[in-house]
Amino acid sequence: MSVENLLYIRQGLKIDKGPLLRPLYLKQSLARDGLTGIREDRYAAYCALSLTSTPDELKPILKQRQSILMDILSEAGLTVYDPGSAPFSPDAGLSVNPKEIYRIDKGKIVGARFFTSLDILPSTGVGVEEETARNYNRIAVVLHDKKIRTSRMQPNRVIHLQYDDLEAQGAQFLHVFQLLQTYEPGIGFDHGVPALLGFQGKKVVNLEKLIYETFPGLKYEYDGNMPIVELQSKNPQVFQKS
Repeated sequence: MSVENLLYIRQGLKIDKGPLLRPLYLKQSLARDGLTGIREDRYAAYCALSLTSTPDELKPILKQRQSILMDILSEAGLTVYDPGSAPFSPDAGLSVNPKEIYRIDKGKIVGARFFTSLDILPSTGVGVEEETARNYNRIAVVLHDKKIRTSRMQPNRVIHLQYDDLEAQGAQFLHVFQLLQTYEPGIGFDHGVPALLGFQGKKVVNLEKLIYETFPGLKYEYDGNMPIVELQSKNPQVFQKS
């Protein structure tokens, strides 16, 4: 074991996949999923959005925040993919086969280095997308509304941040994504806990901890006293036998 790796282990970091092994790991993952040929764009972001499970009255709110987030990403120099307005949106073209939607959407996720989502609803509505981003070692950033409690099923190797007013704090999030672009992503552990690693030459960091230290006001803190968005079914009759 190199002196360098020993140093990181003493710091609590253990590298599983770094810049040298990550390309092979991604190539093998793509082959297993039948997505061979897709290339990762380091300047692209998949901006996930809950569609199918979102009540109609809440869609304008999510789309407004999505628009703010996409503007931030664009200003940071990233090309944004919005599934809500895409030709193969999971919320439109209902005659399209689910397998085709899944394959196209997954291809868009693994084709972008960055992944973002807004965690507002009790169930994110983008769980499959988020897990895909995690498995493919994308730099995933999930934004939580400080005033709203959501599910505690929140994956690791993801950077969880929170905001009071997304638009007012736009400049801070802009700097977050500018900083993240200076690192190559990797997979590892921090004191035994799965971590999203960032590499700058020989420097290795836990990216979530780095962002928390640099932007302490954005650090996500779970608060069980916050209210959760209460949803109600408009058509419970679909459960009835015909």
